[in-house]
Amino acid sequence: MPWSSTWRRRRRARCWRSCAPRGARNVTPSDAAPAPRVAIFAGPSLPPEDRPQIPDFVYLPPASRGDVEAAAERYDAIVLIDGVFHHDLAPSPKECLVACRRVPTIGAASMGALRAAECWPYGLRPIGAIARWYIREVIDGDDEVAVLVHPETHHALTVPSVNVRYVAWLARRRGLLNAAEAEAFIIGARNVYYMDRSWSSALEFVPADRRDRIREIAEREGDLKRWDARLALRASAKLTEAGGLMHPFPEMPASFA
Repeated sequence: MPWSSTWRRRRRARCWRSCAPRGARNVTPSDAAPAPRVAIFAGPSLPPEDRPQIPDFVYLPPASRGDVEAAAERYDAIVLIDGVFHHDLAPSPKECLVACRRVPTIGAASMGALRAAECWPYGLRPIGAIARWYIREVIDGDDEVAVLVHPETHHALTVPSVNVRYVAWLARRRGLLNAAEAEAFIIGARNVYYMDRSWSSALEFVPADRRDRIREIAEREGDLKRWDARLALRASAKLTEAGGLMHPFPEMPASFA
């Protein structure tokens, strides 16, 4: 190779090193592509004991108006599980649309299921049975997932209607209720104001001779919101696979309906 050609190549290399930003001179592949950070809005549907401390997971309180759109500016992905109700402004469908166009976003269990049902045609990915129930119009309205929440711990203090529906479905599958009894259970429990609804008050609408067995099912496995929130968390763990975002998101599981 001619001496002049070698000299020119070395000169170009020295020029690139001198012009490169100081922080970029010793960048390794792992430094250049950090693992994505996932914002998880969680409250009563995903209690602290269900939250694994994965480095890329950032747990945030239940989302209020503006929080989801702001998270899309700061994080690489969003998992919307819980949001505020009652007197506070909930995340709007519009901001969820903006967010899911910027970063991968999934919704499940509670407020996340509501917004996923509204925005899934535009990219917000629904996870779990509750989201599918909303999409299929088996249920509608935020009263299906609303609960009274402890102001400090964010634990649920009452029972949401979706959990009653799920327990009625389980009881019917196991031969504890017939179709008419399951329907009466759901309707009766829904007529109890959501801030007062407990398993004790809801189970007043099932036959007394099967009440204890259905209560056992409810207390052991009847928290559908919690199951869906866990499912969303497992799905979101795939976002950090191989240090990059997964596209598309995993498909929804089969419905409990």
